[in-house]
Amino acid sequence: MPTSSCPLCARRRTPADVAGLVWSSQHETDGAVTWICPTCTRAQLWRIEALLSVASPTAPTAPTPLRPAA
Repeated sequence: MPTSSCPLCARRRTPADVAGLVWSSQHETDGAVTWICPTCTRAQLWRIEALLSVASPTAPTAPTPLRPAA
């Protein structure tokens, strides 16, 4: 189910926003879609271009510890 507000600034996504193309979407591993408002999209553009996660409705997973080289 898509989010109804931006997870970074809590701006509500209106029906007019749904009809437009100004909000960016992030597809989660569980199939959910997180919508990010235009202002936060511009602020996080470097993360988007680097294919990094911008925001998530859930807490990030714990980092995987690195194994020592053999």
